[in-house]
Amino acid sequence: MKPVLKRPCNECPWRRDHPAGWLGGYRPEDFTQQIQFDGPPLPCHKTIPGDGTDARAMCAGALIFMRNCAKGAHHPNYGDALETVEPDTQTVFQWSHEFLDHHNNPQAWVERVRSRTTDPP
Repeated sequence: MKPVLKRPCNECPWRRDHPAGWLGGYRPEDFTQQIQFDGPPLPCHKTIPGDGTDARAMCAGALIFMRNCAKGAHHPNYGDALETVEPDTQTVFQWSHEFLDHHNNPQAWVERVRSRTTDPP
């Protein structure tokens, strides 16, 4: 798996504007533990081919999250992937608790979206 993407895709769960709780059947803790405990790189779900082979790119959102929280990549499969992305705390979560709070409380996200669409500018 090689880092190809520099920005998180529009469906990346690491994005602050991603629909809360939409994690493909995984728990939010599955994502944060993978990074906290130096698991292999998370794949970008948009680059996983339908033929059963591995993803073609690492998740740019996960890499940016790691840069945001100053987490090093100790798993050998990362190579220099962290050097290919820049920190971005406006688009991507900075801390695990932000990611967990967001994805464990979908109702709060719905209310924020609803208030933005119903409140006058």
